[in-house]
Amino acid sequence: MKALSSSRLLPFVATMFASPLVVAATQDEFSEPSLADDPDIEVVEVLGVTEPITSVSPRKLLRVPGAGNDPLQAIESLPGVVFSGGRESAPAVRGSSPDDNAYYIDFFPVGYIFHSDSSSILNDNVIDGFILEAAAFGPEYNGSTAAVIDASSRSPDFATPQAVIDVSLLKAGLFIEQPINSEQGFYLSGRQSLFQYYIDALLDDEDFQFTTLPEYYDYQGKYEYQPSLTESLVVQVIGSRDKAGLKFDEDSDELAQDPGLEGGISSERYFNSQAIVWDKFYGNGLQHQSGLSQLEEKFQLTIGQGNFVDVKTNDYILRSQFSQPLGINHYLHWGAELSESHASIKGSYSGPPCDEYNPDCRLVDGEETVTLHENIVITSVNLNVADSWQATDNWTITPGVLVAQEDYTDELFIEPKLSTEWQVAPGWNLTAAYGRYHNFPDNFGQYAKNFGNPDLKLETATHYETGIEHELRDDLLIRLEGYYKTMQRLVIARADQQTVYPDLSDEEYLDLPRYTNDASGEAWGMELFINKDLSEQWYGWASVAWSRTRRTNELTNEDFRYSYDQPLIVNLVASYDYSDVLSLGFKWRYQSGQLVTPIIGAEQDANDPELYNPIYGALNSERLPAYHALDVRADRNFFYSHWEMTLYGEILNLYGRNNVTGYRYKNADYSEREDVTDLPTIVSLGVKIRL
Repeated sequence: MKALSSSRLLPFVATMFASPLVVAATQDEFSEPSLADDPDIEVVEVLGVTEPITSVSPRKLLRVPGAGNDPLQAIESLPGVVFSGGRESAPAVRGSSPDDNAYYIDFFPVGYIFHSDSSSILNDNVIDGFILEAAAFGPEYNGSTAAVIDASSRSPDFATPQAVIDVSLLKAGLFIEQPINSEQGFYLSGRQSLFQYYIDALLDDEDFQFTTLPEYYDYQGKYEYQPSLTESLVVQVIGSRDKAGLKFDEDSDELAQDPGLEGGISSERYFNSQAIVWDKFYGNGLQHQSGLSQLEEKFQLTIGQGNFVDVKTNDYILRSQFSQPLGINHYLHWGAELSESHASIKGSYSGPPCDEYNPDCRLVDGEETVTLHENIVITSVNLNVADSWQATDNWTITPGVLVAQEDYTDELFIEPKLSTEWQVAPGWNLTAAYGRYHNFPDNFGQYAKNFGNPDLKLETATHYETGIEHELRDDLLIRLEGYYKTMQRLVIARADQQTVYPDLSDEEYLDLPRYTNDASGEAWGMELFINKDLSEQWYGWASVAWSRTRRTNELTNEDFRYSYDQPLIVNLVASYDYSDVLSLGFKWRYQSGQLVTPIIGAEQDANDPELYNPIYGALNSERLPAYHALDVRADRNFFYSHWEMTLYGEILNLYGRNNVTGYRYKNADYSEREDVTDLPTIVSLGVKIRL
């Protein structure tokens, strides 16, 4: 097996309305009570397939090769989603940064949803489904200018207890489910990574050593009481932790190029969430979901000696959503959310303000030290409403609006939304959607005193989306979608003194705000999605996405391609049920190479003859070679009288493609450049035992 290099691990440790792509459980996967069993409820039966072919079920995503029994990690095989050649732990969707996404689990926002290795924090035994809102989503979601991933876990089984043990080369997990009586039950799951026990054996250089081995943990639990088929009360807990740390050797290239890294890098991130949710369906058709949650988050990062950020927040959220029928095929949806965030922020940093638009973020360039110790309380209130009206037999329109008050930036947002669907002919539908959005800061340090600029405003975006879909037959659907997004008030670091402010003295320059809202952007593209539903023992889907995304630095008037500009992404996924106990599958993915800023030379530092300063080419001016790989998977089920077992095996990167994910510059003067490649061919085996 090819060994890992330090350059490949550095990024690893440093880090209902608008035609969404719905991933929902089918009726035969999880047994739920039926409203038809209650004589007081009038039921309207909708005839048709239980799983619409516009969706991809969790059962299918569980077996996507390379996902390791993780439906959410398999999101990468869906249109417009990219994990940037393995260098990011969260998905970039339609040209936006992963930091601009919002994540929900079981009705409430969570701290994060993907571990540092891109696997999700949810146990596959409990996932009921998820919604990927790639753009132009409805007003019930708040705090995202990119995409929304809304995952849900299933109800506990009120009849049958079970225990599931799942072990592979990457992680191990235990799941326990226990009914209490016919009206209530619970389950608990816990998992931890395993690669920390053997990752040292994969390293072939001696440039660094781990001070904290990369590892993660997660847990999830749910208790549900269902006094009737129209009401439920749920208590749920979920949490996750990721951490890693390393130290560079004294003669390493990293320290020669940036002595500020002496002391190493370490990071830890975790969250714990508890919530109670009440669901109720009334005889007049009114439905509501209301709940209260507490979310504790912490992020710690240390770089070099004396540079650290320590952020801890406690969010208290009260959220309700309602739906009321106003007539036949006419529904009013509305809701409200009140949140209060208590944040404690501590930090010290000796270095220039840095962002994704500046390729040189070395600590050695720091001529100022900023410190911060602040406790703040932030209150946010939002109201949302949408009117879903089937105006004619063939035309549905849903106008909506989100009204949000954010007191930290003292801003009031009134954001209209609109979506519509028109059946132009049997089996043919046209869709369109529009919406305006704002985003909570993922990097709060940019908004904090001393560290950043407390006068910053929240970033905003406008989305447009249109598409056409055609159901060729009962098991085959084709959808073509186009989108256009604009981003406003993007946060950017203070511009270079010599380039933009040559007439300012050093003191005047350092008095400028470290960050401002002086960047903007746009993204556009087309996506083709073909979904083949299960028939004749096989199913699969294919997608082709073409896109462009650009950013503008309004301080320097630079217009450039954004780092997530990957014009072409192709996914081919298929699975074949060879028999009732054996299935085979493959996934092939192609994507344009990542954009990078090349180093074209170096010059000796005037004050330190042993230090060289890199000379960069134009920002994001070089594209890495195209990334493609083939993953295959086999599942074999064994059934016994009181238990069952599944053996699964995956081969990742079957044909051994040396996919380049970046460049590493060697020596103090950056005189040599070598490719940093993604993982070689890897064989992974696992076993799942269900008792």
